[in-house]
Amino acid sequence: MLKLFLIVSFSGALGLLISIIFAFLIVLSSSFFKYGSFRLFNEMMVLGLAIFGWYYLNTSLLNFVFFLILSILYHLYRIISEIYSIDARFRTLVLALGKDRFEYAAFSLKRVRRRIFGTFFKYFVIILTGYSVSQSLHPLIIGGISLVVGVIIIVLRLD
Repeated sequence: MLKLFLIVSFSGALGLLISIIFAFLIVLSSSFFKYGSFRLFNEMMVLGLAIFGWYYLNTSLLNFVFFLILSILYHLYRIISEIYSIDARFRTLVLALGKDRFEYAAFSLKRVRRRIFGTFFKYFVIILTGYSVSQSLHPLIIGGISLVVGVIIIVLRLD
């Protein structure tokens, strides 16, 4: 159980750090980033992938790498969607007041920092739930249903 907590916490924390750096670079760039492809990493999809990851991957190193990649993509989607949910008029106003893109990127990340840490704990709970479901009698059925529900959420744009 200790190994489980170490894998989840280290992969989640390292993934959060890497995704914050990537999010800062995305906001810093002058082009508008389309994060629609990251919708694939909503909570239900991450839960389904976590169930399959715990079920099929047996070594700790493979689990760590898999959950690190999953953490980076999940956190990057959540951070970018939170930043871009800020009103576009506010973004234009801040940049028109003479602030450069570096200050705007730092301000945007600072503005959503509580939500960033909230997504870390949500990710932690999702991965631990995936582990407990992967130890149940029918993990493949539950993981498949979770992936189907995640795809429906993506198609209907309910996230």
